[in-house]
Order: sequence, then C-alpha cells, then structure tokens
Amino acid sequence: MLMNILSIIVNIAYLVILNLAFYTDRVKMPTGEIREWHRSPVTRLSISNQSFLFYLQIVLAAVSIITSVLLFLGFQKSLIKTIQFISTIGSTVMFVIIMILSSNSHVRYV
Repeated sequence: MLMNILSIIVNIAYLVILNLAFYTDRVKMPTGEIREWHRSPVTRLSISNQSFLFYLQIVLAAVSIITSVLLFLGFQKSLIKTIQFISTIGSTVMFVIIMILSSNSHVRYV
C-alpha cells in the first residue's frame, strides 16, 4: 500500500519538476545585447529535437499510476504488482536521463 502511494506521488512530482523553468539560457545577440530565456527541461528537450523522451516519461508514469490505482481498488495479481514496480523504476530512470540530457542540450537550428 505504501509503495502505491509513493509511486503516485513520485510520478506526479517528476512531471511537475520537468515542467518547472529552472534552466537559464543566455545568448549574445548580433546587436551586442545579451538575451536570456528561462526554460524547463521539457522545453529544452523540445528545442533539441528530443521530445520523444518526455513522451516516454509520460507513458511510464501513466502506467505506474494506473497500476497503482488498480492495486488500490483491490486487484492483487502479481502481474499488476510487477508491472507497477517496473514502470515506477522505468519512470525514475527516464527522469534521470531527461535531467542529464536537458542540462547538456544545445539548440538545433534547421
């Protein structure tokens, strides 16, 4: 039961953190002025053409939350518990990967 509650809270926290604008990008413009943007990890993934990682994070978080709710409703199958555990671990790993990649991302101009 504690694992179910923790899984739901952690996945919601991951999605909130990924949408917080805590990165600052500074660029010197051709006119000499410095332009500054505050961006979230999701935005930085988007501008570096790696949005699929965020979609994968959403899928893993949704599977984890749905299986946690199913376990709350009384479904006690070991398959559901296994899926919930694997999706929670997968969501955590994907969160770490996104944070690492978004901190080292560079804008691609096409």
